[in-house]
Amino acid sequence: MIIVKRPLREEDLYFVFAEERCVAFFYLLSSSGDKQIWAVSGDEKPLAANTDDFASYDDALNFIVAHQPRIVVPG
Repeated sequence: MIIVKRPLREEDLYFVFAEERCVAFFYLLSSSGDKQIWAVSGDEKPLAANTDDFASYDDALNFIVAHQPRIVVPG
């Protein structure tokens, strides 16, 4: 199961856990009008590449899930 935690309410910083293991984190790198840029980082490639070209929260989270075969999204 995947769990997304936001430890600081005033920051757009999210940690993604697969069971009890933190597999990655992502955050809002910049925002200008309607355009957002989200960055993703983690311990293993491709997440370790500090990818920063996601246009939304959903895009960043979907990238993390797609690159973690151990994660099962409920639903």
